[in-house]
Amino acid sequence: MGEDPIISVVVPLPDDRGHVLDCLTGFTQQTLEVPFEVIVPTEAASSSEVAWLVDRFPQVRWIHRPGLKVNALYNVGAAAARGEYLYISESHCVPRSDCLQQIFDFVQQSGLPAACSASDGINANYVAEGEQRIFEEDFHRWMEAKKCKIAIRGTLIERALWEQVGGFQAEFGHFSEMLIGCRLEAVGARFGFAANSYVSHGNQVCLKSLSEELIEYGEDECRSCHLTPAEMRIADTKEWADRELLKRQSLWLRFRQAKEAVRQWARAVAIQTLPLPAEWRFQVFRRYWQSAIRQGRLRYLASMTTFDATSEEIAKPSDAYRKAA
Repeated sequence: MGEDPIISVVVPLPDDRGHVLDCLTGFTQQTLEVPFEVIVPTEAASSSEVAWLVDRFPQVRWIHRPGLKVNALYNVGAAAARGEYLYISESHCVPRSDCLQQIFDFVQQSGLPAACSASDGINANYVAEGEQRIFEEDFHRWMEAKKCKIAIRGTLIERALWEQVGGFQAEFGHFSEMLIGCRLEAVGARFGFAANSYVSHGNQVCLKSLSEELIEYGEDECRSCHLTPAEMRIADTKEWADRELLKRQSLWLRFRQAKEAVRQWARAVAIQTLPLPAEWRFQVFRRYWQSAIRQGRLRYLASMTTFDATSEEIAKPSDAYRKAA
């Protein structure tokens, strides 16, 4: 990896799902014709906490920011990057040896400022298979609609463009990946799909862990509706539309929360114990996925003390980027 990188790979360490060695080996040993660097921002307080990895990958640039969540760590890594391009990925993603070369060739030939890699799944069980299928269906819809999508499984983007839109609004967790897409579209950016650039994503294997992630996503989705300017809102959910009714009728809100929880429990039992045909199981799994997000929205509404965002509460994207960095 050269002194003046063209590509800076940013891979935050949290949530490696047991794939971190394969991930970092894959990214540090890319067959790439241009210089590149690998940056790993971590929530560890010092190198000693991840010494076994630091010793094994001395060529990696390690950055320690205790207390930061993953989307804020992306901003930290991007702020430290020296490359003309950023390649955003996850520590549970394993790239093919030519992943970066293929996506770099694609953006050079297409003239586009950004592109997503293709992504298959490391599927250990039906939970992982279901997550992969839902991702693929959603991803193809985004690409067909020519949407800007920072797919954190693998996206190459001009660093100047990333900085122009302010990086992730990390206070909104993984929902910030949807918000940055909206800001990219607002500045007229166009994305491509590098079909020959591949990463393998380590999908969740535990329903409970998956549910916790989706509930948090639903909370962040409603938080973004609450705190972002109207023109930047991209979520239009029934739960948010019903917020004034739910504010006035707290018993109804608690009933809806309880109903979703019971339905979620029943779906988990069905998925795990009933001998369902594969397609039926997937449809139940999809409803489980959607219900978890609804639970997160309702949880956020239950926690709100007001539904009126003040100007002080509205965080500008560039401010969020600078604070994280």
